[in-house]
Amino acid sequence: MSSTNLISALGAGSGVDVKALAESLVEAERAPRKERIDAKITQTEAKISGYGALKFALSELQTAFKAINDAKDFATLAVASSQASAISVTADSSAAAGSYNIEVTQLAQATRWASQSIPYETTLNNNQAFDLTITVGATSTPITISTPTPAGIVSAVNAQASTTGIQAQLVNTGSAYTLVFTGQEGLDNDFTISSASGDVTFQANALQTAQNALLTINGIDIISSTNTVDEALEGVTLSLNTTTSGAARVSLTPETAVVKANIKDLVNAYNNFTDNAKILSDRASEVEEFGGALAGDSLLQSIKSQIRSMITGDYTLYTDSVNLTDPQNTNINAAWQVGLSFDRNGQLQLDETKLDSALSQYSTEVVTLFTANTNDLSVYSTASAGMAGTAVRTIDAMLRSTSLLSEQTTNATQKIEVYQAELVKLEERMTALMERYMKQFSLMESIVGSSNSMRESMKSSFEGMMATYTNK
Repeated sequence: MSSTNLISALGAGSGVDVKALAESLVEAERAPRKERIDAKITQTEAKISGYGALKFALSELQTAFKAINDAKDFATLAVASSQASAISVTADSSAAAGSYNIEVTQLAQATRWASQSIPYETTLNNNQAFDLTITVGATSTPITISTPTPAGIVSAVNAQASTTGIQAQLVNTGSAYTLVFTGQEGLDNDFTISSASGDVTFQANALQTAQNALLTINGIDIISSTNTVDEALEGVTLSLNTTTSGAARVSLTPETAVVKANIKDLVNAYNNFTDNAKILSDRASEVEEFGGALAGDSLLQSIKSQIRSMITGDYTLYTDSVNLTDPQNTNINAAWQVGLSFDRNGQLQLDETKLDSALSQYSTEVVTLFTANTNDLSVYSTASAGMAGTAVRTIDAMLRSTSLLSEQTTNATQKIEVYQAELVKLEERMTALMERYMKQFSLMESIVGSSNSMRESMKSSFEGMMATYTNK
């Protein structure tokens, strides 16, 4: 029989609710200990949330730095053509800024032959297979027409187009068919075509004769076999649509709007990072979940210091990186020289006028400052990477699974597991304590019950004796 049932079965006792008394005593033991452990869990969970918020802010900052950590991020050029309908211009990241006078005097074109009309009902070559021969330069290619119909000719020629470079079309003129054969642009792709069947003959003259495109760039003669000229200027593709009226003016100028927007994004990302760091370190913060969660945390202070030093550092790039001689960027080697500075509250700000001036006067050195003139460096590279490239590498190291930040998060998670185990043990001890109290109180109730019974018995005996002596 349990202690609780035993007390109920006695039917007598002190009149005290011993179960409630035992529960109160146990709770008095449990409450302060559980409160301390719960407080540790809450505090540690807040730390984990704080580390998560810090990682997110760092990740956003790294993304902003990534937008300006390659030289090609600064290579966007604005393209303009005074005769845009005649010349379409595109430029990639390898193109250089410059202006060009371009005159197009002749477009490239392909040879085009047409057959004589073939009446609808004509039976070609007595319905027997025959050959067409296509000759490009000194190379002749026979094409067997297995299906001797106009459509069969088109199909057979187009099947060999990857070899001959010739495409065929079937034109319905309303009363007959005409076969049209078109080669590739450029004088070297001129071709002739002949047929072994007298039912398929060709017009005496080509509809169009192959020729090269002729143009001049800043007075230099250029010959191109196609109307897409992509080798004359590095990184620039000229699409020739028509001949020009005199020389067209084509200019490629640095597009600073994108660069400025990316640097503004960096300013915002940095300030968001510092705002979050302030919330995390402020014990008085009222931000739920992680406000003040990392107050006094030395790792947070170290990360803040490292991030700030990324902005304030010197990023001179030396040709001789061992002896630090022959600097490549003497005018622009620090963030303040492109308008990035801190106000008295530690907020990063951008002087757009100073940035515009730097981009205008020292665009090459601005690129060196941010990227060290590199592209696509690995985060594990030890080469000079400029301000943005260095920041990307440094933040990447902070976010790795082997970093101190990740280690602190893991340690905090393990602490919670320890605290939860302590709660389980506490409950086990309290359950045992409750059982002990109940056994002790059961014994007490038994003793009190026996004493009460003896008292009542003695009282009855005394009352009987008194009645005898007093005749009552």
